[in-house]
Amino acid sequence: MPMLPTLLFLAQALISPSSTPSPVTSTSHHGTYHHHTAASPTPAPLPEIHITIVNATSVPFISLNTAGTNLPVAYPEFPQGTWTGNAPLTNPVIDYLARDSDGHIVADRPLHFPLVSSQVLLLTGDLSTSGPAEAPPPLGSPPVQGSTVWPPNLQFHIYPAAKGDSERCRYRVVNGMPSKLLILRSVGESNQPSRQLALLAPGNSALFIRQPHNLQWEAEIDGRIYPVTIEQESDSNNCLIPFFLRNGRPDFIRVFEE
Repeated sequence: MPMLPTLLFLAQALISPSSTPSPVTSTSHHGTYHHHTAASPTPAPLPEIHITIVNATSVPFISLNTAGTNLPVAYPEFPQGTWTGNAPLTNPVIDYLARDSDGHIVADRPLHFPLVSSQVLLLTGDLSTSGPAEAPPPLGSPPVQGSTVWPPNLQFHIYPAAKGDSERCRYRVVNGMPSKLLILRSVGESNQPSRQLALLAPGNSALFIRQPHNLQWEAEIDGRIYPVTIEQESDSNNCLIPFFLRNGRPDFIRVFEE
């Protein structure tokens, strides 16, 4: 899966203890005395925030600009199904400005991130204007256009990112498909039938914890089965699995939290 070039934001944060003060001896006509001065403490670097941005929108690409950092980063053409892992940030409030393929602003959203953390910012939506922008268009027919002017449909989801432990992993499945129901099942093995794991309406997600490194699920969308396989050889990574529409057809990607 292609990955956008890693782009630099800012620096890392640790706290360094100040050095032990050294006595300084000086003299005057009143006699000799010891004058203790403390060395200047080493300035502590600012906290760092790692953010991986994932484009799981149902449009070919968007343009994404960021502000609120000393080094703003622009993604003039951010294709769907790709993601970027950036250098650390130091500003916990980032303003994201998204544009469509024609250059029109579709969202201007300030987001707050926890200090000293790793986060995944997932983008979903199809930029339609037939309903509220807070979730992908729901199941069923789109509402009849009236006098209400809705903003383009685009969602910003923030999830914590972490590396899996040596035994088990965490997998998160997100249905970012407009007007599509996602049914997730296990695959039957050794005479055991498959079982339903999740029933996800547009905009919903399911988190599976303590999962093996390698597994196979199946997703049913509009009566069609899509194999969902996770295979990890030596590393043990958590994984985000967002579903979206590519050229009008269901698709998904695997984004490992390395």
